[in-house]
Amino acid sequence: MNIKSKYLIILVLMLFAITVSISYAYFGANVIHESEYETKVSTGLIDIKINDTSVNASNITPIYDEDYQLLAYDKEFSLASSNDSLNSCTKIYLDIDSISEALQSKYFKYLIKSSNGEENSGTFEYANSNDKLLILDNVFIESGEVVNFDLYIWISYQDNVDQMDMLNTEMKSNIFIEGLDSKTKDKCINNKLDE
Repeated sequence: MNIKSKYLIILVLMLFAITVSISYAYFGANVIHESEYETKVSTGLIDIKINDTSVNASNITPIYDEDYQLLAYDKEFSLASSNDSLNSCTKIYLDIDSISEALQSKYFKYLIKSSNGEENSGTFEYANSNDKLLILDNVFIESGEVVNFDLYIWISYQDNVDQMDMLNTEMKSNIFIEGLDSKTKDKCINNKLDE
């Protein structure tokens, strides 16, 4: 290649670079400075209050499962959505501060019931201190609604199991919630929150 063609190629590339730079600066300035109509996105607020979060189950004695409503530790709490709040699909967790090792058992059980008819049960077999245990999922709460809950916790008595080491123990935890916007109860229950 001779020198003239090298200069010509360099000249064409420089002209191209200058043209692209000037065009970008012009259109960038137009976009930034000529916004006549601003686009605003307004979202709502999920405003749910929980009346009492502390769950301190200590010195629980073993009971038969069918007697849980009469004899189990019973934590009553409610979730109240403000009138200005969006409808929400809520998850309820136990944030376990501490749990005695003996209570990390399939015989240490919970059952949660809501005034809306939702319920769930489980055990603390795999629970550890500092865990967040999901105890109830997909609770639909409408704007302005109050939902009451009973959380029962007990040691399930078994005739053939030595449960002495589960006595004089404790679990300390707090209830906390997470909520997402949900237009309808059906979308909440069926986990279709993005539709």
